[in-house]
Amino acid sequence: MTDDYANWSARGRAPAEDEAGLQAALEGEQPEKREAALALVDEAEAGLADATVDALVGLARSADDAKTRQFAVEALGVAGRERETITDALDDPDEWVRAEAVVALSRTAPGATVPLRDALTDDHPAVRRNALIALARVEGDAETLVDRLKNDPAPAVREYAAQFLPDEAETERAVRLLAAVLARDPGSFVRAKAAEGLGDLGTDRAEEALERHGIEDRSDDVCRTAEQALARSRGVEPEELDVTSGSQGSDPAAPGARTGTDRAKPPGGSDAPPGRFDDGPGAPQPGAAPVDGVTGQVGSHPGPDPRPQGHRESPTRYDSDSHAGAESSDGDDRSNHGDSDNS
Repeated sequence: MTDDYANWSARGRAPAEDEAGLQAALEGEQPEKREAALALVDEAEAGLADATVDALVGLARSADDAKTRQFAVEALGVAGRERETITDALDDPDEWVRAEAVVALSRTAPGATVPLRDALTDDHPAVRRNALIALARVEGDAETLVDRLKNDPAPAVREYAAQFLPDEAETERAVRLLAAVLARDPGSFVRAKAAEGLGDLGTDRAEEALERHGIEDRSDDVCRTAEQALARSRGVEPEELDVTSGSQGSDPAAPGARTGTDRAKPPGGSDAPPGRFDDGPGAPQPGAAPVDGVTGQVGSHPGPDPRPQGHRESPTRYDSDSHAGAESSDGDDRSNHGDSDNS
């Protein structure tokens, strides 16, 4: 068991210290049953006894408590067992169980792309986001990433589409799309990820987009990300750039700094409500300009960002040592496995 994978918030609540005791607790009452299922996520790294797996399967399929079902699915995924049960959990009525099932399936059967593709149409952004990440790591399908980047209503999904796109799409196409996202997507997290990708691609057009849109973005976080990406592309330190970043607006004494309303408002600024296409005066009307040869604008994505207010800049981890990790607008966060749990 690694410290990286440790479910820190459950350490003091596990109802038993070994697998046999936890298995017995699975037959008990709540909250011990739920806490035992969660504790078995750690135990599962070393493998689980068949009797424990059978008990987890029963909970994943029929427990009344959604969190218990979620943790049972997670433990099965870490153990690499019971693909059928995990696949069935993709149809669970609880969105966080479905999101966890995507992660568990990607661990247990990474080549099972058909159910993962079906999960891209789920109603909840956490499920779609996890499915996109799992597919990107298995297939590297540029068309799926482009489709989600253009059409998904959730910023968290578009953010990951932007992150993976530079590695999968042809360079010129990736630059064109990410430049459009940086200019027009209403989500600051999405624009920041587009700026990172443009810096990695490092073409002349990518640098032009970073200077024109990223450095002047209304969000200081996007400005800083764009500045770092541009410096990385040019092989210099950010302070060596011969450009004026919008982020310097926080320091009135900085040379060329702009503050408050003096800073130009970029398309899809951080204060633009989701679903709004804001290109400023004289801009093309929504849908007028094709993006990557397809009519329609990047950034006309209705619906709220699923992440709560105050969400940190770095997205919740999704890797072989993480939980489903998506966050909800109602504050339900089971990824940390605390008293209130997000997956």
